[in-house]
Amino acid sequence: MNAVTENITILPMSRFNNPTLNSLKANFKSFKKSKKILMIEDDPDMAAVISKSLKQKYSCIIDIAQDPFEAMNFMTENFYDLIILDWQLPALNGAETLVQAEKGLRLEPSLPIQWDRQRVPVVIFSSSKKNECPPRRTKHFNYVGFVSKSQPLNAILDSFGHYMEDETTYRYGTA
Repeated sequence: MNAVTENITILPMSRFNNPTLNSLKANFKSFKKSKKILMIEDDPDMAAVISKSLKQKYSCIIDIAQDPFEAMNFMTENFYDLIILDWQLPALNGAETLVQAEKGLRLEPSLPIQWDRQRVPVVIFSSSKKNECPPRRTKHFNYVGFVSKSQPLNAILDSFGHYMEDETTYRYGTA
């Protein structure tokens, strides 16, 4: 034996079969970080209701941008697990918002590194019909779905929850 291996003590496995330790292991495995969401919604009442409800139901973190320019500022400082995008914004529509954000992200020298590695799933949230909201393909964003504002609140929350649960399918563009 050399000096390094002399001081190693091998503990019996029964020592690790402790109910408290097993419970801690199970809790650690089930721990998931809170999802970070950017909601781009110009109606402050709608944004407040949806944001509060999503936080309560899914324990997520939500930044709210009321216009495309505020959204672009948030995106240059943060990386998001999901973007909820109102299609009818005052200055630009949803597609134009993300195209402009895409241009801004390409020019921003101090972006969070995740922007180069992953695409952010985007769910269109609109009172328009789905066929009236044609998404454009971009490098940084992956359109994954459409949620109608005309649904009851619980249906809206369940729809958003669906996109938060299986993030790898949506983030890497395999959906």
